Amino acid sequence: MDAVYTTPPKNTVPESKFDRIGEALLPTHTFDNAPEFDILLIPGGLGTRDETIANEVTSFIKKQYPTVKYLLSVCTGSLMVAAAGVLDGRKATSNKFAWPWTKIHKSVDWIPKARWVVDGNIWSSSGVAAGMDMTYAFIATVFSPDIAKELATKMEYEPHTNSEWDPFCEIWNLSSK
Repeated sequence: MDAVYTTPPKNTVPESKFDRIGEALLPTHTFDNAPEFDILLIPGGLGTRDETIANEVTSFIKKQYPTVKYLLSVCTGSLMVAAAGVLDGRKATSNKFAWPWTKIHKSVDWIPKARWVVDGNIWSSSGVAAGMDMTYAFIATVFSPDIAKELATKMEYEPHTNSEWDPFCEIWNLSSK
């Protein structure tokens, strides 16, 4: 089975011991045989810059989006969602460090001053830490505020709950529109 990764793993043999401490994510499906999802989360990161991987991911997003209940993107994952055409005519945000790349996708209403943005069933966050805040808000909205609070407490995590709190817009000298 071909693994579904955004970056190549150091070791692709599931039975072997990994040379790092931590959990291993072992794929159960490929892009070709993946089931329909209720929630599709698209991460960003260095793997999104590889053209072959990016093409496979954007094709997968196009294929999956019509059947998902929610699509979430973190960091530069929103650029992958935009490349798939799913963000055309919608509002979204992305990582401020990578903001110049948003100009490639002119049909998206990019919101520079936002921790996260919600447009219909699509949620996008700016940086990775903002992705945690977006996920907290998503869980509170879709499931319940009590569940979100319980999970945050168990993680010892204190979220920013204002989606417009974004000091990084000024740090990176971006216009807030």
